[in-house]
Amino acid sequence: MPEISVIVPVYNAKPYIQEAIDSVLHQIFQDFEIIIVDDASTDGSYELCQNLYGTNEKIRLCHHIQNRTAGGARNTGLEQAKGKYIAFLDSDDLYMPEALSIMYRAAEAYGAEVVHSTGCLVPTGDQEHVKPTEDFRTIIFDDMPTSEKPVLIPQDKTYRVEKWAGRKLFGTIWNKLFRKDFLDKYGMRFEENLVPGQDAIFLFRCVFHAQNYLWIPEVFYVYRRPESSVTRKKRDAGFIAAQVRNMTNKIHALDSYMEQIPWFADKPDTQDMVREFAIIDTDPYFVQPGYHSQGLTAGEPAVIRKAFEDIYGRQGYFAYWYFHQYHLAKAGAGTREEGQSYIFPYHLFLEGERVVIYGAGESGKSFYQQLQRQNYLQPAGIVDKRANDLCTPDFPVENIEELTAMEFDAILIAVINEKAAREIKAALMERGIEEAKIRWQGNAYAKDDYYQNYYFPLLRRSNKS
Repeated sequence: MPEISVIVPVYNAKPYIQEAIDSVLHQIFQDFEIIIVDDASTDGSYELCQNLYGTNEKIRLCHHIQNRTAGGARNTGLEQAKGKYIAFLDSDDLYMPEALSIMYRAAEAYGAEVVHSTGCLVPTGDQEHVKPTEDFRTIIFDDMPTSEKPVLIPQDKTYRVEKWAGRKLFGTIWNKLFRKDFLDKYGMRFEENLVPGQDAIFLFRCVFHAQNYLWIPEVFYVYRRPESSVTRKKRDAGFIAAQVRNMTNKIHALDSYMEQIPWFADKPDTQDMVREFAIIDTDPYFVQPGYHSQGLTAGEPAVIRKAFEDIYGRQGYFAYWYFHQYHLAKAGAGTREEGQSYIFPYHLFLEGERVVIYGAGESGKSFYQQLQRQNYLQPAGIVDKRANDLCTPDFPVENIEELTAMEFDAILIAVINEKAAREIKAALMERGIEEAKIRWQGNAYAKDDYYQNYYFPLLRRSNKS
């Protein structure tokens, strides 16, 4: 039985696969098997592997008839693996000659279920072919206290989850070593519907469950990304919409795991931190590059809105609108909402409703202006009991008595104070306005608090309401 099973998922990697596999065959440590899992390649990758390695006793070939993503290929490899330890190598990357030796010796010395390397090596040029003898830049992913020796991560669960969620322990799996019986004990496999994001979710469970999680300072994995990689794909509206769906799939996967672990039951703040990781892991890396100072790089935002509506139901437009505006602002687009202090609460309304704003203060004016700049709701007017005293020549504020002449489906009370809002609501109902037409949620109005106090919680609750 081999000590290490090296699992290599392959999909259309014909130009790179030989360098990847040869880097394993040339390891200093030789007690290994290689499991190549072709995930329904269409470029002849599988046939090349058969020709090159079909008779090699250290190598086993598996082939998927239908594509199951890299996670599915890794799962197949895990089912086939016979080694005491598992290592993962992507088909367009390679190992330095000492990689398996470093990880194996560390795992054995410390009794580690997981050996965690700090980063990777990146080719200094754009050359298509790479050899271990060339020059590389060292990229350190982790943000942990530095050490020249291996360090066992403290077993405190809160500490570990916080380090993972804060990206201090980076969520790649290909520069690590895992003990096979540990993975099997907890049924750890990859989420095949997460692209990208499979690695970090897999590692979440490892970080939580491992008795001995070993951090080592050595860097031995050569990482390269060709143009065909998921992480290099064009960031158009369709790609961003796919990432919105992927983000919610990550949240659902994390929720399902936390539900299985009693430790999380009385820790709602920690649960939210874990869910927020799925958002942070998606937004800056896969969404933000799709926006520039004039808007989206390519495509129409309607496809992004559709993704939010499919996920969030009646709150979909609100989630989409703020998501879109947030990323435009991050890209320096200078949107008309720049400097705005309040966010219109779209989640309180159904598409097409005719809305009257009650209150012509700062929030009321901001809400009315936002209504005029979108096509989701119809602005039906703005009223204030002080209308005669207000000097607003460019703003159509009317007296409350004019409500009887207005056609509307809903009234938004544009005040933040709850007591004042209740008094206004009672006065409106005395005028015969149905309670169901009166809307208010003052704690969701302020932009300064909105992102953390409302928007993130909305994204974390990625189920239709």
